[in-house]
Amino acid sequence: MKITRRVALRMTLAGIAASLVGTTAQASPNRIIRLKKIKVGATFPFQLANGAPALLFRTKTGVFAYQTICTHQGGLTKYFSAKKLLICPIHNASFNPFKKGAVVAGPTGQSPESISKLPTVKVAVKSGWVVLV
Repeated sequence: MKITRRVALRMTLAGIAASLVGTTAQASPNRIIRLKKIKVGATFPFQLANGAPALLFRTKTGVFAYQTICTHQGGLTKYFSAKKLLICPIHNASFNPFKKGAVVAGPTGQSPESISKLPTVKVAVKSGWVVLV
């Protein structure tokens, strides 16, 4: 992804918005949340040390996470649990978090191949905590 001034500004604004809204957690050096506090099938928004917003998913088999900044133009994606997709409100690009962040639909009027999948955030469970790896 090419970082233009517009993308950098959107990433900054997305980080600020994420820190002001909802129950976003500031990830301490490595800890994100206690595993017992997030139910199977639930998600948990958090912020990376660089300010980027991310979303943690818990499944029956474990945990995984993605940065939630759209790879098309830097919009902040939102998770729709009914569709099981992360969707960018700017141009409706959608990503499947259960298929390694794969692009399901490209931005309006563009093919899915025109953008990259969402970047993964490496997480693991250690001593009852979900942690950054």
